[in-house]
Amino acid sequence: MRLSDIFVSGRSEEFIRQIYPKTDAGRMIRKHGKRKSWMFILVIAASVFLSIPVFVSDRRQSKTPVRELGRNEAGYGSRSVTLDVTAEDGYSDRITVKVNERVYSDEELEEYSAALDEVLWKVILGENESASYVTSKLNLPDRIEGFPFDITWKTDNPRILGASGIIDKEKLKEEDSDNEGIQVQLCATCKYKDYREDKIAYVELHSIPKSVRDITEESIDLSIKESDNKSQYEHDQKLPEYAGKTPVRFYKSSANKGWAVLFIGIVSAFLLMAVSDRKIKDKAETRKKQIEADYPNILSQYALYHTAGMNPRAIWYNICGRYEENLDVAGKNRRYAYEEMITTKKMMEEGCGELNAYDEFACRCQSIKYRSFVCLVKQSVIKGGRDLDNILEKELGKAQRDKNNTVRMQASEAETKLLLPMFMMLLTVIAIVVIPAFIGLND
Repeated sequence: MRLSDIFVSGRSEEFIRQIYPKTDAGRMIRKHGKRKSWMFILVIAASVFLSIPVFVSDRRQSKTPVRELGRNEAGYGSRSVTLDVTAEDGYSDRITVKVNERVYSDEELEEYSAALDEVLWKVILGENESASYVTSKLNLPDRIEGFPFDITWKTDNPRILGASGIIDKEKLKEEDSDNEGIQVQLCATCKYKDYREDKIAYVELHSIPKSVRDITEESIDLSIKESDNKSQYEHDQKLPEYAGKTPVRFYKSSANKGWAVLFIGIVSAFLLMAVSDRKIKDKAETRKKQIEADYPNILSQYALYHTAGMNPRAIWYNICGRYEENLDVAGKNRRYAYEEMITTKKMMEEGCGELNAYDEFACRCQSIKYRSFVCLVKQSVIKGGRDLDNILEKELGKAQRDKNNTVRMQASEAETKLLLPMFMMLLTVIAIVVIPAFIGLND
């Protein structure tokens, strides 16, 4: 068994025999299998080739000591990094290091505080247009994007306005029955580590024994925290070189991305083979439909020439000649049924028996209609053309009815496909009519 035979399913082989029903069908099946096998091998080889540098990169990365880990800017939180750590005393493990966000200096915090003044008092208004006439809930955030501060809120009248910004409308109405407004002080306390600042504004309202391993782990954790504190003002978090008195090294853990590349390559190879088989199937179905569609035309031409008194071979040659002439002049696309007729003509010219050539033609077309047609032609060859006119007329009428039924079926399928576009157009028309009407009512 050849490798290419594995990649050609029985279904695909059947479709290929429909498309190439001549003597070279076997060759085309082998060619299709060889093409699919080479396609599979090339994709697998490419995926293996691409995965090698990824494996090498992962391996090199896992062997290169890491001395620094980039920090997130303040406000973006900490992140976790998985590292492989080894110590000279034989300790080896994979740990997760928490990389804290960068700490801002006092000078930077003062700059942020000044910038916050321009943003904070606009943000708190929410749906209200002005702080001098507040009627709905205030937006009192605990953080504002782009600033490192945690914000807490207090009011000097929590009975009416709570720290969440909700206004107690009933109690406000009791104390401000004449709607002159009640002024409430808001205090925003901005905190960042040891930094603390209050911002004031007013609104007017109109709620077991440790093992050696455990000791080493604690020592590594402590050394990471100490190194973190020393480098908290820097963009990168430094990693310690010693855990206590023991030297340690950190390595980035391998992500094994090479396996992902290899998996994608294998899946792609199988998908490409499925697409190749699908193309063969579509081509076979197109051939079958085209041969069925050309049957009425071939039958009508045969009946016309038969009425003129020609013998079957001459009729066959004339139909083929007319097709080839139109093909050369108009440059039309080739038709499978006529191509099979030309093949039959060549077989007769090369010495094949006329009746056998017609049988081969019916076999290649793989259609009941063409088998009936060939029976009529063979009857004309053997017995002559007596009484064949009536039979051809009946067969032609049946073929025309079948063609009309096929056209109606295709038309109904087209109507079904047009339902969605028609429905979308209907929605568009409704929107064009209804939306201006609603706008007019609102005005």
